[in-house]
Amino acid sequence: MTHELGNLAAGRRISGGPLLLSLSLSAILAACTAARPAAGPARVASAESALPGRAPSVASLSLREKAGQVVMVGSRGVYRAEDDPEYLDLARLVSEDGIGGVIWFASTPLETADLNHRLAAKAKVPLLVAADLEAGPGMRFPDLVFGPSAMAVAAAGDLDLATRRARGTAEAARALGIHVVFAPVADVNNNPDNPVINVRSFGEEPVAVGRFVAATVKGLQEGGVLATLKHFPGHGDTATDSHRSLPVLAFDRARLDAVELVPFRAGLDAGARSVMTAHLSVPGLDATPVPVLQNPPRTHDFTEDVTEVEKEGTLPATLSPVITSKLLREEMRFDGLVFTDSMSMGGVVAHFETGEAAVRVLEAGGDVVLMPSDAKVAIGAIVAAVASGRLPEARLDQSVARVLAEKERLGLFRERSIPLQEIPARAGTRAQRATEEEVARRGLTLVREAQGALPLRSGTKLLALAIHDDRASVAIDTTFQSELKKRAAAVDYVRLDPTSCAGEGAALAGKAVAADAILVGLFVRPRSGRGTLEIPAEGKAAVAALLASGRPVIAVSFGSPYLLRDVPALPTYLCGYGPQALVQSAAVRALYGEEAIEGRLPVTIPGVAPRGTGLRKEAVK
Repeated sequence: MTHELGNLAAGRRISGGPLLLSLSLSAILAACTAARPAAGPARVASAESALPGRAPSVASLSLREKAGQVVMVGSRGVYRAEDDPEYLDLARLVSEDGIGGVIWFASTPLETADLNHRLAAKAKVPLLVAADLEAGPGMRFPDLVFGPSAMAVAAAGDLDLATRRARGTAEAARALGIHVVFAPVADVNNNPDNPVINVRSFGEEPVAVGRFVAATVKGLQEGGVLATLKHFPGHGDTATDSHRSLPVLAFDRARLDAVELVPFRAGLDAGARSVMTAHLSVPGLDATPVPVLQNPPRTHDFTEDVTEVEKEGTLPATLSPVITSKLLREEMRFDGLVFTDSMSMGGVVAHFETGEAAVRVLEAGGDVVLMPSDAKVAIGAIVAAVASGRLPEARLDQSVARVLAEKERLGLFRERSIPLQEIPARAGTRAQRATEEEVARRGLTLVREAQGALPLRSGTKLLALAIHDDRASVAIDTTFQSELKKRAAAVDYVRLDPTSCAGEGAALAGKAVAADAILVGLFVRPRSGRGTLEIPAEGKAAVAALLASGRPVIAVSFGSPYLLRDVPALPTYLCGYGPQALVQSAAVRALYGEEAIEGRLPVTIPGVAPRGTGLRKEAVK
């Protein structure tokens, strides 16, 4: 199927003809594979065999254009006038610096598609467009359906559902002109204190995680996008967020083979075409010391506290030839694209200047420098490294060849555009929403229940408490509130967050007297750069006061399942694994017996519940 991006107003199509260059891709890719062991098939079919007809190559690109092809920048896909400063900066990066791609954040569908069209018209080489869509298109496009987390998919226990869900995500992505989905998360979340992976993982058991990773890869790539395994070699067993500093995985190779690498191997066996490396120190693989900058930049939200990073560590996996070239490419025989995680994250910027980090990515064997703090600086540093002889031009050509090969595989050299009038028929459809609702419903997990606590009766007077770990996120519980008010005779709805006054939580005991039941919604979830993941102190005090009231207390986690460790006395505990509106709606329906509860924990809640726990409740209405 041809994917095109048309003019927003007129619906016309713009096509890009083949890029006819003199240096063959096959020669460059042959150089890529020359050092690999002869035995065994490569994990990804070579680009040469996949390219129809005459393939594009790198020969007619200037050195700076080649450097641009291995850089991907980030932006928001919102309305941009032609003279908008942010749009002009982005357009110049495309037309003057020849960047290879764009990743969209916090975007709207039609505006993103329009920007893809306008930028494509300025690009000598088609752009590779990406988005983080781990939890469906709504994760970055709020107008579309924001689905449950990967852990909810695993709790549902259905590999076919995982594939269907991923296929729907891919279909919506391609409708918007997105070619690369940075998913699935292949990390094994066996550390309950992990503040950034958590519910983004399929769980703690490596083989089970691998099965869901493979099923997701299958769905994404059947839907026409590149699936990306992340965060190699595994970000699950750490309590440090690499957005803020450099995590250390202090494990030997045997442990990594038995745990962290298992899902990545499963994803590669399923044919994943790209991998994202992580900013992780793994001394068991590469013990090269890493420097610490004396005055690291603070140009990004994640680097505001960069002086707090640990002063010891080893070369991050993203910049390690041992991890990227030797392990991933040679031992695991991966021939596809290797993206870095964002190069603006604290785990990198605390140790390397922008340009130096970009050069080291290529020296390590990576292909695409994702979101450097300054794209022009990164491109300039790559050019200078080649000109000085530090970075062999052949090494740069290998990565450019891989980028061009995937663009050709995606059909971007045949036609660069997609008709915008097709978007409403292909993105945010009822079928896609129904699949996400199925995940939300079937993933709900009842970890424990006090006798007779469920289902709630429609005439019940409720005291509902929503506990947030961030003042800025309090509005996300509105579906929970509205769904309760549709069913309860009366709802006294209270919110607490870290800015709540001391004693406010404990004072809720007085409100409990008038309630037949107390419902606690825990909106504590992993977010990039937060660094911690726990119920705020005032929230814990509130729960303790409510438990002491003698009224039935039911808690629902709309985020981390591990929160039960913070308040282990909770008698009834339901996990939804995320705060998405459709999860809130599904949870309320389940609490009132309108839907069955059938999910099982994909992780262990230490001291509380083992993996596989899940009480089944049949629907009664």
